[in-house]
Amino acid sequence: MRFFNQALLRRLCSVSLFALAGCGPLDRDAPLPSEQDGVAAEVSATPRALSTVAYRSGSTATGKSITSLSITKPTGTVAGDVLLAHLVNRNNVAAVATPPAGWTLLRSDQSASQLKSWVFYKVATASEPASYAFAIDLASYMAGSISAFSGADTANPIDAQSGQKNGTTASFDTPAITTTTANGVAVWFGAQIWTGAACPASPIVPPAGFTEPFDTCLVSSSTGLLFNAAYKDLGVAGAQPAFNGSSPYAQTNTAQVVALRAANASSSCGVGDTFATTYTTQGTVTATAIVEPSGLAASRLTPGVLYVHNEDTTAIVAISTTDASTLGTFNVSNVTPADWEDVATGPCPTGKCIYMGDIGRSSANFPTPPSTFAVYRIPEPNLGAGQTSGSLTAQAFPFQYPDTPKDAETIMVHPTTGDIYIITKSYAGASKVYKFPQPLPAPGTLSTLVFVSDLQLPTTTDTNYAAATSGNIHPCANRFLLRTYR
Repeated sequence: MRFFNQALLRRLCSVSLFALAGCGPLDRDAPLPSEQDGVAAEVSATPRALSTVAYRSGSTATGKSITSLSITKPTGTVAGDVLLAHLVNRNNVAAVATPPAGWTLLRSDQSASQLKSWVFYKVATASEPASYAFAIDLASYMAGSISAFSGADTANPIDAQSGQKNGTTASFDTPAITTTTANGVAVWFGAQIWTGAACPASPIVPPAGFTEPFDTCLVSSSTGLLFNAAYKDLGVAGAQPAFNGSSPYAQTNTAQVVALRAANASSSCGVGDTFATTYTTQGTVTATAIVEPSGLAASRLTPGVLYVHNEDTTAIVAISTTDASTLGTFNVSNVTPADWEDVATGPCPTGKCIYMGDIGRSSANFPTPPSTFAVYRIPEPNLGAGQTSGSLTAQAFPFQYPDTPKDAETIMVHPTTGDIYIITKSYAGASKVYKFPQPLPAPGTLSTLVFVSDLQLPTTTDTNYAAATSGNIHPCANRFLLRTYR
């Protein structure tokens, strides 16, 4: 197998991710808190100087031993505003949160047992409800907020995001992010366990330079929560400093940050924008573990690294983008692959993950064509820290199609939202696009994919010309490349 830096794929279809069908697609003062039926809610609004992306207002809610938290729509919300929801629970980290229709999960971060935080987003329409009910499958002490922003890109609002759990510490640290467009806004969420008869005066201190419209708590003598939101204008695109906050209390906490992309922002993500008809041979893949290479994906954790795999073995090999030399060899220890057709990389609750698509219908391991399939999510090995071999553990996300079983060889993962897309293979070029529901169910739970669009690829008298075999979403998240046998 030769490795090429450009035009590795002879036949590519470049498509807008948000138009798949086209390829074939006044602030007011906050009222006082109120409490009803064990659920407290409040709405806040903070004036702000005009900027590319502007904070409009926010609302918060808390509840005790509940399975649904209703959060009021932020004051003044209009169509086109981007809404960010931050949800937190105590002592039930195995809980699965289900947002209202139209919301998309960005990420979740959790401690071993005491604290779990989710971030969701949606673009407001002209007919938004007065409030939003977020469900959770285990009764919990919960807190949440919704923050509304105007001036963000409604088609692709999320530029970057990160977050993590911090142990018994007063530091609220988040992994650094890299933005692809200028003049966006970073939105920062903190949450911390709390025990006390009242909210402290200033529980969470946001990162330097951030404006904090609210900082409040769920009061409890044993299972309380501190939570806030803050935001800051961003300048030029590129690597941003780590946005780290703090509190006066050394307790388990989570810190999460989302960068919103400004409307009409020009992306600084330019690599690969122009398709080249020629290629340069970078090197030869010599890893003995690779006997039938099937997929290729760039690491999101370690620059200069690609992952390659076979169709029906558990080997994953990391190779160099410079010369295709082997940088690491790994084995997925808890999976028997049926037909691993493709691989992708993208965000996940633990940071950055490899997504293996067991999505084909032809396998030496399982001769009978399957009717259910799976995507395996595997935390990326940290090659930069010396992790170059050993076993990797996968989480299985089995799925079925909403109509009939399909043969597919393309998996793609959105670089900011983590949405998982499957594109089917058709020798007549009549591919179909599906995606996993959001939020993802717990690992091991069978999902029914959501149909997105038909995707007609160009055809010739050569039937291999139109059969989709792999794809990848551009790092700018506004287009993707699809390859075929030719």
